[in-house]
Amino acid sequence: MIPRQLAFLFVLLLAPLSASAATLEEEVEAFLHVPSVVGREEPAADFLEKRLAGLPVSRDALGNLSVSIGSGSPRRLVACPMGEPGFVVSRIHDDGYLRLIPASGAPTGALWDQAHQGQTVVIGGSRGWVVGAVVLPSIHLMQGRSGPPEKPVAADDFWVDVGAESADEVEEMGIRLLDAVALLKRPARLGNGLIAAPSARLKGACMAVVEAARRVHASPGTGTTVFSWTTLDLLNRKGLEHFVRRTGPFDEVILISPGFGWKLEKEQLSFESLPRPGSGLIGAGDLPKGIRTQSAPHLDIEEGAIGPPDWGKARVGYLGLTALYPGTPVEAVSLTEVGRLADALSPGSSAPPALPPPPRLVEMTGHEDVAALLGTLIDRYGVSGAEGPVREEIVKHLPAWATPETDAKGNLTVTVGQGDEHVLLVAHMDEVGFRVKDVLPDGRLRLENRGGLLAPAWEAHAALVHGEKGAVPGVFEPRAGWAKAEKYFGDDPLTVYVGAASAKEAEALGIRAGQTTVTMPKKLYRMGRHRAVARGFDDRNGCTAQILALRRIDPAKLTRRVTFAWVVEEEVGLVGSADLAAQFPNLTRVHPVDTFVSSDSPIETGRLGYAPLGKGAVLRTMDNLNQTPRELIDRFLDLALRNGIPIQYGMTGGSSDGLAFTANGPEMIPFSWPGRYSHSPVEVSDFRDIEALVRLVTAAVTDSSAGTE
Repeated sequence: MIPRQLAFLFVLLLAPLSASAATLEEEVEAFLHVPSVVGREEPAADFLEKRLAGLPVSRDALGNLSVSIGSGSPRRLVACPMGEPGFVVSRIHDDGYLRLIPASGAPTGALWDQAHQGQTVVIGGSRGWVVGAVVLPSIHLMQGRSGPPEKPVAADDFWVDVGAESADEVEEMGIRLLDAVALLKRPARLGNGLIAAPSARLKGACMAVVEAARRVHASPGTGTTVFSWTTLDLLNRKGLEHFVRRTGPFDEVILISPGFGWKLEKEQLSFESLPRPGSGLIGAGDLPKGIRTQSAPHLDIEEGAIGPPDWGKARVGYLGLTALYPGTPVEAVSLTEVGRLADALSPGSSAPPALPPPPRLVEMTGHEDVAALLGTLIDRYGVSGAEGPVREEIVKHLPAWATPETDAKGNLTVTVGQGDEHVLLVAHMDEVGFRVKDVLPDGRLRLENRGGLLAPAWEAHAALVHGEKGAVPGVFEPRAGWAKAEKYFGDDPLTVYVGAASAKEAEALGIRAGQTTVTMPKKLYRMGRHRAVARGFDDRNGCTAQILALRRIDPAKLTRRVTFAWVVEEEVGLVGSADLAAQFPNLTRVHPVDTFVSSDSPIETGRLGYAPLGKGAVLRTMDNLNQTPRELIDRFLDLALRNGIPIQYGMTGGSSDGLAFTANGPEMIPFSWPGRYSHSPVEVSDFRDIEALVRLVTAAVTDSSAGTE
């Protein structure tokens, strides 16, 4: 029997889509969500087959999808590759971590692998798509000789955390060797009709071929037209070769090519730029008259390590879409140009069917109280200095009897009880991210950090710009020379592109230099029996623990005065707590409720910050700027023991809000939970530890022995 925690709950991988007839643009966006790692293209074939409803669709032994329309000569073929670069599981370790290898030897840019580190991925297991996190170092633990890497990170360095504690749990989740691994897709609709996502050029083109097939089916014309969506193109091209052997010969061939932008010179591959989106289709080879294209670097199949199919006397041409940031996870194409490609293949129009349900993730149940509240707080964005949405959400979840107050800085407090002691619990509402430093003349946004983070974990991924008029989708631009980069860090600050062509256009979207904050899209995803991954657990876990503890307290029974605080701008210098320290100069005891940055990770040395996930709350007894007296440590270890609370203690990096209060002389010991991969898009924590933290916070304010003896 599968335990209750392993009962599978299916949730949407992307937002629900309309059940009404789709547009081509909506089809493209939906397809960009679909993982389609080369050699494991079945999800793409399933999606495309639904888009071809009513047409004579067939699927062959190698998984190629095809539609043949008409009869006789001339015989035409239009083919599009379904696969995209990705990885497969190469090893499952006893501790539940996965190792990966690339799914193909297809050329990718120098930073393609690195763009996966610190990102959420999906693994195509036997039970469905499972979420994982590609491990990266915790910035708080980069002390002494443990600094960031100098060279780009490669797949050889990857470890994937799927929330499992053993290989047996990995097996229960349905993950096996050779399962496909791909980035969790977050397509970004930009201004000027652009859309950005991994493999947007090929996926957009494949949807244009679908549209062309529907049009030809409605009006066949003369001869035979065969449309095919092929497998293995980025591995060995055997899908296309098999299809041609089985269905050829052809008189005319149009191939949607992944080779645009690549050159082979002196046996060395190099990548060149492509024309900007919207400037017209790109082409090579012998295309039919009437298809207007512009030239671009192109690596013909004939130049590759594996030769082409035997085309006989067929005329062979290559087509493709222009793109910004080609070959990166934010490859951006023009949706209008996708329509132009469909027109080039077959003029006219069609009526696409309603979109099918989007891809789904398999998640686990259990720990619902903590997971539900925490997920709600994670959904709110609050870079340092812009915590308003988080504060508003916290107020909604306070017990009815609470009387919250907000000070001039934006700190939120609830004070209850009475007595000689005054105890403060403090969590911070802000998260690391960016602020727009400059709006450049060409409409791009130059950023400055708000808090400590590793910029490469944001580079070449979807962005969210929090303007005065609402959130504006964007992309963190890849650095210049991304395809040939030789260093882990770029030389310049990160920039964001939202599709604006000028500073005036960007400002019209409500974007202001020095004010507007920038993050990336986020959501809490369950992992395994007890864990989750999200950006912002630091310090939404602390905020959640304080809310849940407050709900457990009967204020009429308190024998001490207690203040729960949720403060601003912790990540940029303890700004909110410093202001609070001036308001409360006579506190008896202070408990910051914040992350214990844990080295519970295969890429950390473990010499600092070792507190395993799932083993309970943590007393953060030492960090870079604080040491806790032994008597205070022992008192709260005893408190946890008497109350049956799983507890750990140790030292880690960074500092906490408690530092702002120490000069006033209160006792100060931080309460924490162990968190992996701090200040990254893939922070991981364990619900059991948060539940233990809630009990510790509750005991600290209700148990009489918690006070000074």
